[in-house]
Amino acid sequence: MKKQPKNQKIRIAPKKEYDNFRKYFAFSCVDLVIFDGKSVLLTKRTRNPYKGYWHLPGSMIHKTEKMTDTVKRSAKEELGLDVKIKKFVGVYESLDSFRHDVSHGFVVSIKGGHLKTDHQSSDHRFFARLPTRIIPHHRMLIKDALMSTRNNSHA
Repeated sequence: MKKQPKNQKIRIAPKKEYDNFRKYFAFSCVDLVIFDGKSVLLTKRTRNPYKGYWHLPGSMIHKTEKMTDTVKRSAKEELGLDVKIKKFVGVYESLDSFRHDVSHGFVVSIKGGHLKTDHQSSDHRFFARLPTRIIPHHRMLIKDALMSTRNNSHA
């Protein structure tokens, strides 16, 4: 398997092409679960799908980008954080009229940086109890991540 060159520029699709693609195909994404004790970090979306909902930080996987690189890029771009991948949790699917996502969930820990949000989010907060307005597959991913971290700590 060919290794992705370091510092390779990621190409962003023009809006018209993105809008056409989402009408016909699913997007492959990553979602990041960051715990602080029993609380989980969520950000509030400013764009569709699920505008105004709390969600896990994450990103679409770009062509030639490995999932693990997407996790690290997403943490840096969306949160200003450097992270370490602790665990792959599973694959989750979101079937929404706006877009169809197939998401790969990862538990990560913070290595450095200063927590902030980018243009995709208006707020960030650690929640001990999940809010009502959260993306459905993110609720499932968080519950699975909690279970897997509990099971690993007792193993």
